[in-house]
Amino acid sequence: NDLGRSKMASLVAEDCEGIFNDREGVEDEPDGAPASYGTPVIFLGKDSDIPPKYFMHKIFSPFSDNMQSFQRRSEKPPKLKLLHKDWGRTMSTTVVGEGRLGLVGLEPLGPLTLNEDHAKKVAETIMSQAKEVECEPIRWNPTQLLYLFKDTDAYIDLGKAFSNGQLDEVMGFKVIKIEPAMFVNPPKSLVEVEAAAVQGEDVQGALVPVIAPFSGAFPFLTVREANSTDNGSTSNNREDGPPAKNRRTEDVVPPISVTLSFTGTMQSRATQVVERLSSAWKRVNFPDQTDTDPSFYVHDKHGLPVLGVATGATAAGVKLSVFVQDEARFAEMAEFYAKVLGTDAMERITKEGQSKVSMFPLSPRAEFYVIRQPGLNLRTAPSLTLYFQVSSFSLPGRRIGDDHMELTDPEGNRVMLFTFAK
Repeated sequence: NDLGRSKMASLVAEDCEGIFNDREGVEDEPDGAPASYGTPVIFLGKDSDIPPKYFMHKIFSPFSDNMQSFQRRSEKPPKLKLLHKDWGRTMSTTVVGEGRLGLVGLEPLGPLTLNEDHAKKVAETIMSQAKEVECEPIRWNPTQLLYLFKDTDAYIDLGKAFSNGQLDEVMGFKVIKIEPAMFVNPPKSLVEVEAAAVQGEDVQGALVPVIAPFSGAFPFLTVREANSTDNGSTSNNREDGPPAKNRRTEDVVPPISVTLSFTGTMQSRATQVVERLSSAWKRVNFPDQTDTDPSFYVHDKHGLPVLGVATGATAAGVKLSVFVQDEARFAEMAEFYAKVLGTDAMERITKEGQSKVSMFPLSPRAEFYVIRQPGLNLRTAPSLTLYFQVSSFSLPGRRIGDDHMELTDPEGNRVMLFTFAK
């Protein structure tokens, strides 16, 4: 479609889409990713690894002039605070690797603003007043300092100093919040697989071998290990949700897919992926599928998305898709994702009695599709969440921390909107 191609060409290429192995002579590293990139093929985050957030909690107080006072509190946040990889201004040459990032919020006690020189003095005074906390200030902005801690225990040590009132006066500033953070550089959309407690590595291990030949660092698919073992992520999809009407495929198909698009020069890598898929994944033949269509595979155990393999693409890329179960809801689903993405579909294909497709270009490398494919035996997959980067939260949903909002699409698929500090 010429319209789709011209719109795609006008999008700005960004460095947030990982590493595509689409150049001749690129050798796979043992873990699939070049050491210099410092990123695994598939990112695994664990809820159990998130340390507490420390903050000043406002409470009603009849003894205060303005009828309020503050309590120091701590609680475990549901998510890490997201910071763009280029956030803030640098005050250290240290490259972030192992360790724990902590964002310290400051409030001036007088008419003060941070500049680079004062930020360093405040950062050093915090460390001296906290005593023996193993950390280093690495970045700052006018209201916050970012520290790299040796480990989570060192981060908690600073939290204890905050809770004990040791950071109430620091060079004319007061520490009002300490929260765990992480640097991110995410694509505009991605799929998260939720794993039960202690099963994150197993889910990651099911994905890495089939993704590594295509990408050395693949941010479009991530794994989150939940604290609870009761989240449905490891159950067979045959038990999840209601089946679609008039099903024709024998195998149950999750409603979310990730398709890898290989160029002609990547044919050997595509073959390698298909060979690896044949061991633990099962190929699903979609109704009315032709030889030029992508091949699709499902995994029976881990609640993973459908994985597609497409060859002959003009450029290596990724297609994320949601399959519509009820044909009557196709327009509603397309409209929902248009609102999420803040744009109309660039390409609409409707074949009477056959498939319906709405395509949303995300970047020169990535596209998002809403697809109605008759005959698929679809079932809702509670282990899968579609993530979308947004500039603000304009849709109704449930806030999760400062920078996430959870909602569901018209067919009950989990959707997470997120922002990050720049």
